[in-house]
Amino acid sequence: MSENMLKSTETTRSTNMAKRRALILSHARNVIANEGFDALKLRDLAARAGITVPTIYNLIGGKSDILALIIEDLITRLEVVHESARYGNVENVFEAQIDTRLELFAKDESYYRAAYIAGDRIGLFEQSSPSGLYARSLRLTTSSCKKATEAGLLCGHISSEQLGRQIYGCYRLARQDWVNGYHDLKALRKQALTGVFLSLAADAKPAFHKRLMGRLAAFR
Repeated sequence: MSENMLKSTETTRSTNMAKRRALILSHARNVIANEGFDALKLRDLAARAGITVPTIYNLIGGKSDILALIIEDLITRLEVVHESARYGNVENVFEAQIDTRLELFAKDESYYRAAYIAGDRIGLFEQSSPSGLYARSLRLTTSSCKKATEAGLLCGHISSEQLGRQIYGCYRLARQDWVNGYHDLKALRKQALTGVFLSLAADAKPAFHKRLMGRLAAFR
């Protein structure tokens, strides 16, 4: 078999694998959204996708791997937003990160609620791993705080790491209230951004502090 034929075969194989992975994840999302994470059974999922259970393990893994892969897509989207943002107006960067999350949630609220409940239960967001989903999300807020300090917006009396943890904690609390059905996405946004702006204001230089107070006034 020629080298070109080998490459063509490998490309076709990779394409087919990607299609099957996407099909598995699509069916998994539907089950989680409509019936909850406990209803996700690999044998049923294989039947829906027209494949075998070993194929699911080979392509993705078990239930927790499926859930992690789906939620990791959200984190990846946020990282793209983060990298493309301009830091002259740091409050807009945090706002963009939160709005990106909410845009995704709004497309399928029942799914994301179920996914976060299941993720918390199986330890998907545990805080000890330096490469886990929690650590990756936290790095986004910490990096934004560092950029704000470098841009002369923050005094630097509070470390970027401490400020980043506080800001991400504000978002997580607001998200959890939404997951538990205590409020809607509009209230999630207001609660999260209020926490973000108040946290930044604690270390903001005068001009930036004034800007943040103006943003907070809109939430009264």
